[in-house]
Amino acid sequence: MEKRLVPWIKGIAAAVAAMLIYAVPLGLMTALVLLVAAMEEGSNVLSAQTVPLSKAVILLSEGVGFQGGSIVMGVTPLLLTILLIALIRTVCTKTSTDPRAFVSGAVVWLLLQHVLMSGLHVRLEDSTGVVMGKALLIYTLGYLLAAVPHMPLLGVTKNYIRRYASAPVRHSIRVGVRTALILLAGVALVGLGTVIVWITLGHHQMSAWFDALHMQTGSRVLMCVIGLAWLPNVCLWAISWLFGAGFSIGEAANYTLWSSTTQDLPPLPLFALFPQAIDHDALRTAVMLIPLGLGIAVGLSMLFARSGFHIRLKQGSLDMRSLLMDFAYPAGAFCISAAVLSIVNAIVFPLANGSLGSHRLAHVGVDVRQATNAVARPCSIGLFIAWGAVLVITAVVFTVRWGMARHAADSHSSSAKPLGEDQVTEKPESTHRVVNSTPQKEKQGDDEPTATTGLGVRIP
Repeated sequence: MEKRLVPWIKGIAAAVAAMLIYAVPLGLMTALVLLVAAMEEGSNVLSAQTVPLSKAVILLSEGVGFQGGSIVMGVTPLLLTILLIALIRTVCTKTSTDPRAFVSGAVVWLLLQHVLMSGLHVRLEDSTGVVMGKALLIYTLGYLLAAVPHMPLLGVTKNYIRRYASAPVRHSIRVGVRTALILLAGVALVGLGTVIVWITLGHHQMSAWFDALHMQTGSRVLMCVIGLAWLPNVCLWAISWLFGAGFSIGEAANYTLWSSTTQDLPPLPLFALFPQAIDHDALRTAVMLIPLGLGIAVGLSMLFARSGFHIRLKQGSLDMRSLLMDFAYPAGAFCISAAVLSIVNAIVFPLANGSLGSHRLAHVGVDVRQATNAVARPCSIGLFIAWGAVLVITAVVFTVRWGMARHAADSHSSSAKPLGEDQVTEKPESTHRVVNSTPQKEKQGDDEPTATTGLGVRIP
């Protein structure tokens, strides 16, 4: 009986441990921010807001916005969300991945959400049911990341795929998914690099905003540290801006490669880092071609790498059917890559969006459709450009080798034909010699009395 209760208890312990490990450092950070702000402002009122504000920030990291007076915070800090999911995964891995542990842990996690929702001094933007649904989704994602690698269903699925899918098909699927992940990682690095460039070019303007708000050194440092929680959001906005789709801060500001308009932005120093338009047409075209170049580079590497398709036209390999099959599998793999790119971008870009108000600042972020097209389409086109270029070059080499082989075969047959004619003309001459030697044999027969049959067989 006690053994049956162990998974349920482990699930409860996992949920409580994950919340404590996440909430305590976050609460301490919130207390530090309020303490520094109170010291610089000369007020002790802010310290009383530590617990309610910590609860609101935890809910915000789960995607639940809140409103306090005229301030609306509806942009999810994706870095905190990623850390929370990773923490749940680690705790579940250390305790138990049993389905019973998930059920008990999920129930306790939802009960903890009720505790977080009580005693708040702000109004939540979502209803209770939506808050519970988002919290359950976060916990489920963390649990699945821990449990899926150990699930028996995963082994059954792999065996089913091995049974009904050939080795080249399985390899094509793996390469297609791997190609998409490499492209996504490359795009993410480009976005991070763009944000670093923004910081380098705009830190003077950001410092001027700090001066205008009369913020001291401690508040400036803590503001920059807090801003790191929205670093993935800003990276996604940077990707959309760099590839031509742009982003907006409600109706107050709109940023694209061609124009940058701002009007009555909220007094947040982080907004000072956002870029101006690029004036040079050549530079603007070059940055917009980055995803196309990434697609071509990754596509070529996957076509020629040993871990990819390792395409080679060996000397003497002139089989057209095998050549076409060698390019059919990469085409299927790149189709899978294009689908994965589109799906992932369509899921990730909405997560970076949110709101900072109810009217002019109701929508902050990117246009999901335009941003997805700006990233997924050129990357996919680059993959197929690489595939088509290699196919054309291989076809040309194949044609040249086939023509050379055909020419060599014709030359060999033409050189062998005169030799046969000489052999035919020499045959009557040898026959004539045999005829002329017949009387000599008869003459010899007169010397040695022998008899022969009509078949030329000698009889003594």
